[in-house]
Amino acid sequence: MRRQLSSVCLLCCSASETAGTMVGHQRLPWTNNSTQGAISVTSAKQEQEITSGFLRTCRRLCPLVGLSTLCLSLLATCAALSVLYSNESDTKPEWKSLFDYQNMSDSYLTLTKANTDLKKENEILKEHSARQGEQTKLLNRTSVKLRSISFALSLENGELKEQIVNLTSTNIQLMKEHEQLVQYKSEQEERRLNVSQTIKYLFSSNSQLQEEKRRLSEANNLLRDELFQLKEENQQLVEISDKRQEEIQNLSKKIEAFSKDDCEKLEVEVTQLQEQNQNLSTMLGKERQEAAEQERSRTQEMEQMVADVQSMSEAYDSLDLYCPVVNQRTKERICKKCHDSWRQFETKCYYFSSRVLSWSSSRAWCRTQGGDLLIINSEQEQNFVFDASRALEQSGTRLWIGMTDAEDEGDWRWVDGSKVTSDVKYWLSRQGMGTEPDDWKLDDPSGEDCGHIDTSESALRSWMDGSCNIPYRWICEKNA
Repeated sequence: MRRQLSSVCLLCCSASETAGTMVGHQRLPWTNNSTQGAISVTSAKQEQEITSGFLRTCRRLCPLVGLSTLCLSLLATCAALSVLYSNESDTKPEWKSLFDYQNMSDSYLTLTKANTDLKKENEILKEHSARQGEQTKLLNRTSVKLRSISFALSLENGELKEQIVNLTSTNIQLMKEHEQLVQYKSEQEERRLNVSQTIKYLFSSNSQLQEEKRRLSEANNLLRDELFQLKEENQQLVEISDKRQEEIQNLSKKIEAFSKDDCEKLEVEVTQLQEQNQNLSTMLGKERQEAAEQERSRTQEMEQMVADVQSMSEAYDSLDLYCPVVNQRTKERICKKCHDSWRQFETKCYYFSSRVLSWSSSRAWCRTQGGDLLIINSEQEQNFVFDASRALEQSGTRLWIGMTDAEDEGDWRWVDGSKVTSDVKYWLSRQGMGTEPDDWKLDDPSGEDCGHIDTSESALRSWMDGSCNIPYRWICEKNA
């Protein structure tokens, strides 16, 4: 009987352990709740599937938990029976009756059947646990993929945020530029109206000049005809004078053959003839002087007319240069302040050369373009020319500007004669190496009498003096 109780107890223990093992296997899917949490955050569908699987697992485990509880109760019962049997075995060597043994046999058969059912359930749970393990592996792989996708999406989100910030700033800048363009367009419309009025005035002036030119041409033709007539009259007077001279010579020859009285008469006649000749010469001189004055007046009128035509031609050249025709059919023009190779800043146009010349040659080139070397009047203008020169560095960092002390050493003046003032002065100063201008004479014995900008230095400390004969680039300036 003790062996039977022991076998029943061992059977209950094995059933309990089997139930515990199955419970442990069934707990695998939700032991890694931290991992599944990340999956549930990334996908609501996965969360629903896991929840439904958990509920199905709970439904299958509820009978198992009941069986485990029953086994524990049977184990406690076996322990109590064992204790009773031990107490009674000391006094009674056998069972009280066959009925108790039959009850124990029935309990054993029940437990055996329960154990068989538990083994079958254990096999089912093992298969289910294997499937759950495969699902767990699949979920882990899916979790890794989702984490990588989440990381990529996070990076893409950061890039999109940066792009949004950049686009926002670009949008603000474009709005500002749009406002500036609208303002510039309104200004251009006003200038266009002014230019249209100027063009109308120029056309009317051109018509008047053409009419004046035609009138002067007619006057010139008349003056040419009069001059030709005067030349013919002058030729006739010369021929008359020559005849008079021949007559005088003939009379002189006759005088020798005449008597004294006849000579006196002839002298009187010669004197009269000489007076007549002198009068004719005086008249001829006056006529020549009048013809010369008329010719001079006509020449002056022609020169003035040529100057007017030249001025009109230059005006039209300037018109084509600064107000080019954009529509040949309607002759519409769009005006600009500066030529294509010049840059505008405020009310002036600036030219930054790519070639190199001496200071005097660069100034002569600027003057042929209607301007002169640069005169700096403000800090804003200094910053503009410095930045523009640095952006267009091609043949060195030094550029001539319109500043010199060639007339009086140390008395620096601009090309318009104004003095370089202390409030607009940006000479270079190096720590421990002195301050510009220093009139260095080692390179040129005559010294350094011309000013230039060095873009390798800072904007407000970039003026230097140099030899006027060294070729540098240059900066021209003229009114817009």
